[in-house]
Formats: sequence, structure tokens, C-alpha cells
Amino acid sequence: MSGFVGRERECGRLAARLRAAVDGAGSVVLVGGEPGVGKTRLAAEAAAVARGLGMMVASGRATDDEGSPPYRPLSQVLRALALPDPLGGDADADERVDVAARERFRRYEAVTEALRAAAAPSGLFVLLDDMHWADAGTLRLLVHMAREVAERLVLVATYRTTETAARVALGESLAALAAEPVVERIVLGGLSEQEVGRHLDAVTGFAVPAGVAQAVHRRTHGNPFFVGELGHLLTGSLSADELRLPEGVRDAVRARLARLSPPCQRVVRAAAVLGPASDAAALAGVTGLDLAEVFAVLDEAAAAGILAAVSTGFAHDLIRESAATEVPTAERMLLHARMAAALRARPDPETHAIRIAYHLVESLPMGDAAEAVAWARRAGDHAAGLLAWEEASTWYGRALDAADAVQLPAAERTALLTDRAKAQVRGYDMDSARASLTAAAGIARDSGDAEGMARAVLVMEGVSDYLWDPVGRSLATEALEALPPSDSGLRARLLAQAVVMDAWRQTADAGPRSLAAVEMAERIGDRRALVEALRARQFAVSSPAGAEERLSLGTRLLTIGQDGDDDALLWGRLWRFDAYAQLGDLHAASAEADAVAAIAERTRSTLVTWHAIRSRAAVAAARGEFGTAIALSERSLSLARRSGSEGSTRPSIGVLLGLCALTGDYSAAPPEASFPGLDNAATGWLRGALARWKLAAGERDEAESLYRGLPPLDQIPPFVRLPAVAGLVELAAEFADVAALATLHDLLLPDADRFVCGGAGVIMIEGSARTPLGIAASALGHHDDAITQLRAAIDANQRAGMPPAAATARYRLAQALLRRNAPGDNDEATVQNTAAAAAAESLGMRPLARQAAALLPGAGAPADPLTPREREIAGYVTRGMTNKAIAAKLYLSERTVETHVQRVLTKLGLANRTQVATWMAGRDRAGT
Repeated sequence: MSGFVGRERECGRLAARLRAAVDGAGSVVLVGGEPGVGKTRLAAEAAAVARGLGMMVASGRATDDEGSPPYRPLSQVLRALALPDPLGGDADADERVDVAARERFRRYEAVTEALRAAAAPSGLFVLLDDMHWADAGTLRLLVHMAREVAERLVLVATYRTTETAARVALGESLAALAAEPVVERIVLGGLSEQEVGRHLDAVTGFAVPAGVAQAVHRRTHGNPFFVGELGHLLTGSLSADELRLPEGVRDAVRARLARLSPPCQRVVRAAAVLGPASDAAALAGVTGLDLAEVFAVLDEAAAAGILAAVSTGFAHDLIRESAATEVPTAERMLLHARMAAALRARPDPETHAIRIAYHLVESLPMGDAAEAVAWARRAGDHAAGLLAWEEASTWYGRALDAADAVQLPAAERTALLTDRAKAQVRGYDMDSARASLTAAAGIARDSGDAEGMARAVLVMEGVSDYLWDPVGRSLATEALEALPPSDSGLRARLLAQAVVMDAWRQTADAGPRSLAAVEMAERIGDRRALVEALRARQFAVSSPAGAEERLSLGTRLLTIGQDGDDDALLWGRLWRFDAYAQLGDLHAASAEADAVAAIAERTRSTLVTWHAIRSRAAVAAARGEFGTAIALSERSLSLARRSGSEGSTRPSIGVLLGLCALTGDYSAAPPEASFPGLDNAATGWLRGALARWKLAAGERDEAESLYRGLPPLDQIPPFVRLPAVAGLVELAAEFADVAALATLHDLLLPDADRFVCGGAGVIMIEGSARTPLGIAASALGHHDDAITQLRAAIDANQRAGMPPAAATARYRLAQALLRRNAPGDNDEATVQNTAAAAAAESLGMRPLARQAAALLPGAGAPADPLTPREREIAGYVTRGMTNKAIAAKLYLSERTVETHVQRVLTKLGLANRTQVATWMAGRDRAGT
């Protein structure tokens, strides 16, 4: 990388990455800096080195031309490598949200796999230039590729540091990339005074006086582009005293443009306004010159260093930006209108939908507003077909803005708002989606458009959003009353959606309403309506009493999905998983989790992978495999954070907190442990789960404060009633709330044969419901009933293969026996407590082991200084596994494993890994 002034160190860092890639490594390098600082030039130098090493080279560039299609940089790369472009193609814009998310993830994976294959033989260098202008989908894809970067691939992305604050998607992506170990960031600064002198010498062709170089450095702060522009104005006869520098780069560019002929200035100005996608034929059309004249002036501009050779692209973005600012507003609008007309006149105008829409919108208010609305909507549809939801939302919004200048019919405005809401939901922009839907429903109501209101409500199919549900439920009821009473797919789906939106509260008529939706969908033979109606029915019977029916519903959905409908298969498996878990059939539940994992492997979907991992984590925790459960739960939380879905993130946090409480290892507790937003009426009951966590963590006063502020029991949704009530029993017993205990006991009694977990979306399986029944009975002084329930709980948990739940039931039975204090009770309590302590010690349930030791001092097992995670890692160390191998086994980073190994050595007072193996062997011989 010689001849590149002032960037020797950065060139060396990139060269090192390239050499490592040839040896098999993969990496991502972010090159940032202000405009003109040399980012693209540095990347170009790296590309030359890559070619010298025998690597393939491909590049793509984002542009601020808002008519450019989504994913443009990656599509350019794939095209340069002669690879198929999985980012294109059509998708049903009315798909369910989770289906659309899986499809976008599948396409991202396909791009990653294509680049991995291309890099395999000899290495691949990919440049993504000007990523500060990239659409949100491209930035998401960049993060995705960085997390799974291929071997022998070096991916360089350049961006302007001056844009990170203004462009939210860019800032978020850079923050996400910073956490990835394969990512290196290079931020370019200005050249030194000496380097400015060398750069001026190269630009001017003569030795520039030191005083001139000093003055240029002071004015430009060493920005190489600014230095070059001022260098073009210098002559060999100038001295420092004679030098009259322009006030800024715009003045320098204006001076260079003024030297061009008038026709050339006209073409350059048009090209600056219309963007890099404008070709010679288009420029001829908008400037009134013939094609030969355009080519002649393009050559003139290229010779002057304004445009790149044999191109309508500018030599530098800053030249284009400066030239564009010189064009008056009216002329700018006229140029856009003419460009739109030229594109529409082409044989394939639909392929240019986004560019046409851009130019029409930019031509307003002088241009045709009705045409701008129509084409902006087409652009939104095109982006939606590419699953570029953020772009689609933007274009539908521009269509609505343009519609302010025309009398757009109410039905069309409702449809536009509904389409924008669909895109916003699929892009996880829920606040904006709620606003769009509210506006759409209001227009539909005012215009008497019941069908439009219904379609707006149905945008939220498949979405759990407790903030929207009360509004959506009201709108669904209103739409149902306004629709014709005859059977229809729309009516059946509305009936179903109204039930689903009631899932966050208790409703007596959910059962009949869900059955009505199912029967209507069956009568009219509408598959989509039937699937949604079955979903509604599943929520309607999500209480513990409905476990058998939910199992049947899941089986029915599997039958519907036999034709290859992965969406139906996924939900059928998940419903069956939930039902089997609540019935205590852990073996069958585990088989369903494995089936979900197979679907995840087939679809390569983040969402389905999250479901598979959280289901397997729940089974592992129930079996007492806490190390595995924590590792899986940490992975599920990482996936949930990546998806941006609160509906996935909060359950992932919840299960980690539950595992921390069971094991006493609080190192795995996520930073979001406070659960914001629990004052909402729909989710206030979650304060009980947080109170249990605080109690387990020793924060008793805070736990009691949360408990005392809980909403009434009738606000607990049916699908979480069993775990919520079971958890409240523990709190009520701790805080001696006798009145609440009596109510809770009676609520639990009908579900005595169930196992404690939710009826929809299981994240933890806490064992037989007879355990909390026994706790409540004992606290109420019903000793015989308590002992009967707890003995039955031990048997049920053992049959189900849930040793942690069995150990907990034994400890609670020992407590109940001591309270009753009948003849023989103390001896049996000692036996049960000793068994509970031994099991707790073996499983790594340190809090339970301490409780047992405190209940009957001397009856417990010796304490273990290691946490469950540390003991698990110590076991792998004993087997001779390296930190890297342990990290791969447990889905952890190598650095995390290294930290745990060091903690083991420190706690045990040992010096090396061999001594860890000796210590573990000694404990095994001692039976501890």
C-alpha cells in the first residue's frame, strides 16, 4: 500500500487482516471518518492488496439517492460475484408477522452462505462503501453477517462519523457491531502538516512552500479531500503571502465548476440533483441536449476531475453535494419531474418504481401530486415484496404526505395507512404502527368503511401487544357490528382476533366466541381464517383445565400443515409442547421441542430458533440440568435482543431470573432484571414474578413492597394463571397473608393434577401443582391436608423426571411435618430434609441446600463453594477440555469461560487446571 499519504498505520492493519483471511480467518472492519478523509481510498488500497494475495474482490455502494432500491450494496456485491440474489423476489405483503420475519432471516442467511461459499477457495474481500446512506435492512444484514462472518472473508464497511447521531439505524448497527469480537474499527483523522505538504506536492506536481502547506493545513484541518481541492487552485508561482484560500470547500468546488462550459455546467448540475443513477440518455432528456452533446460534456467534466471517467458519477460525493446546492429550488423540482417522465416512458417502468416515486415526490409541489401518490405506493409495495419493511414504511408515508395535495378517497387513504402499519409491525416499529392503525380506523369509521376498519384491525394478527389490545378489541367489536352479518373469512378472522386480544385479561365468553370463529371458518372453507380461529380457541382454553383440548388443537394444526406449511407446523408443535408440559409428560414435551428445533433448522429463522431454544431450556431446567438451561437461556436472550421483540425478550429475562433463584448463581442475571412497564393494567401481575426474584435474592423488603402492590387476582390472564397463583402462594406464605392464602388455595385446588407452567408460551416448568397447594395448606394450619398434598407432589415430580421439583417438595414436606409435630413427624422430617439437602447439593440448588441446613442443622450436606456453572466448567476442565472447546459446548464466549475458570481457581485456592481435576476427583470419592 505505497503512495498513500499519511495512512501507513491503517494500511498495515488492513493488510494484517487480509493475510489472516488467507490463512482462514474471517473479519469485519469498519472504516469511519468525516467526509473527504479518505475512507474509500483506504478501502481501494486494501482491495489492491487483496488482489495481490489472490483473493476475490467485490464491492457495493450505498447512495443518498433515495430512489435506490433496498439492499443495493449487497445486491451489487452478489452481482459482481455472479451469485444469485436472494434479497429480491416477491413476498405476500399480507403474511403473518412471524412468517415474514422468518423469511427475511432466511434471505439474510442465504446471503451469508453465498459469501461463505465464494470465500472458501482463496479468500474474498468485500467492500460496502458509504454505509451511512444504507437503508435499515442493509444495516441489519451487515450486523447479521458480522455475527456469522465466514472464514477467509474480509468485509470492509465505510461510513461517515458525522452521520451517526442523525441516522438512528446507523448508530444502532454500529453499537451492535461493537460487541462482536470479529469487528475492528478504524477511524481516520486529518493529515499532519507534513503530510499535507506531501499531499499538495502530489496534487500540484511541484514542491509547495512550507508556509503554503501550513496555511492549507490550518484551513482544512488536514482533510485530504479539502487539501486536494485547494491544491487544484495553486500554481507554482504562489508564495504563502500571495495565497488567497477560499473560505470553504464549496467555494473551491464552485471555482472549479465555473471553469466548465455552460452546457457542461447544465449537465453537471442535473447529474448532481438527480443522483448517481442518472445515465447519459436520462441527462439528455432532462437538459434538452442531444445524446452526442451529453457525451461530449461528460468527457469535459471528467477531464476537469469533476466526474469519474466514462461515467455520470462524481469524482467525490462532496463535489456532487456542493454542486447540488447551487441549483435553485424551482429548477431542482423541474429536473425531478422530467426525470420521472423519462423513466415512466421506458418499456419497463415498474422495475424503476422506487426511482420514479422518488423523483415524483421530489418534484412537488410543482409536479403531479396524484402521480406521486400512486408511484410512492408502488414503491412501498416493491419494498414490501423485498421484505425491506423499513423502506416500505417510508414510501407509504411519502404517499400519504403527497396525498395532502389531492382529494384522495377515504378508502385509499385507509388502505395506505393500513399498508404502512403492516410494514411498521414487521419492522418492529410498534409505536408508529399503533398510530397508523388508529388513524386508519378513524378514517374508515368516518367514511362508513367497515371492511377497511376490519383490515386495519387484522394487521395485528399474530402479534402480542398489550398496549394495542384494548384499542384493537374495541375496534374489532365496532367493525363486527358494522360488517354484514353473513359468514365471511374477514368476519371469522375478526372474531378470532378479538378473542386473542382478550388473552391478557379474563373473559367469561372467550370460549363461545372462539368456537363461533372456528365453526364459521369451517363452514366457508377458509384456511387462513381457520388457522386464526384455532389460535383464538387455543387462547380461550389456555387455563389449566384446557390442556387436553390444547393438545388436540395442536394435533389438528399439524394436520393442516402437512402440505409443507411450516407456520402451521410450528404453532401445532408449540401448542402440544405447552400442553404436555402442563400435563407433566416431560418426555413428550421434549420430543415436541426437538421437532420445533427441526423446523428452525429448515427455515433458518431467528424467531423459530428462539422458540426451540427456550423450549429446550425449560425441559433442561425441569430435569435439573441447570448449566445447560442457563447456557440455552442466555442464547435465547441474545436472539430475542437481536429480534427487537419485547414478546421474546421479557420471557427470556424471566427464565434467567428463575434459574438464578434456583441455583443462587446471580452472575447470569441480565441487566434488564427490573422489568420496566409493570404498572400497565394488563401486565401488573408480573410484579409477582419480580417479587419472587427479589425474595430469592434476599431483598425481602422490596419483595414485600411489590407483593403488597399487586393488582387483583382477576387481572391475571388465564394462560399464566397457574404459575402466577403458585408463585403468589410462596409470597403470601412468606408475608403471612392468611386471607390471600385461603383464596389462592381454593383457586389452585381444581388444578391439583397439573404441573406449574403457562398454558401458552412455557418458559419454566416448576413441578406438580400439589406443592404450592401443600405450602398454602400448611401456612393455613391444615397440616394433614398439607402433608397429603406434598407427599403426592413428591411422587408426581419423581414420576415426571423432575428432581428439582421433587427436592423442593421434600423440603416443604419436612417443614409441614415439623409444624404438625405429631408422633414420628420429627423423624420423617429429618429423613425428608436430609434427602432434600442431598438432592439440592447434587443439583446445584444452593439456596435450597442452605434452607435445608437451617431447618434441621446438621442434617444437610456439606456446602460447595462453586456455583453450578463453575462446577460444570470445572468438570470439563477435569476432562482436559480447552477453554475454546468448553465455550463451544456451552454456547459461551471463550472469554466468559476463562473468567469462570479463574474464579474456580481463586475460590478453591488452587494454582492450575491439574489441581482442579484432583479436587474434583476428591469430592467424587467422598460422595459430595
